[in-house]
Amino acid sequence: MLMRHLSIFVLSIVLSASSTLVLGEAEPPGYVFSVTVQTRQQLDVVLNRAEDLRELFNPDEHSKIAIVLHGDELQLFQKDGYRLNQSMVERARLLDQDNIIDIKACQTMMRTLQIEQNELPSFIEQVPFAPTEIKRLEKEEGFTRL
Repeated sequence: MLMRHLSIFVLSIVLSASSTLVLGEAEPPGYVFSVTVQTRQQLDVVLNRAEDLRELFNPDEHSKIAIVLHGDELQLFQKDGYRLNQSMVERARLLDQDNIIDIKACQTMMRTLQIEQNELPSFIEQVPFAPTEIKRLEKEEGFTRL
């Protein structure tokens, strides 16, 4: 199920970018992807798809992609587990740094999982409540939810 959603995610971005270039239309301001996964392997799939996007387009010329984390995957970014998850955290940091994705974390879920604000890397933007942030991105910034 996750693979299907991610494939649709990548395909819709590629098609949107292609139609924008061909038709000369103004491109949408961005895409928001709601992520709740249970395992490191599932999060790796999300990051792999984001890395694939690096090959497909230049972020300076195309839409932004926001990934809002609001599930158990937040624990994978905790400083206590950094040694175990270092490669994954660094991949996420590079994708964020290269403006491929903008990673956001739900503080409400962080409290549920007993994750303190200072336990997540600084490149992850913390937002009060994931559903509200997703709606804000849609309404105020014109993002398309995937």
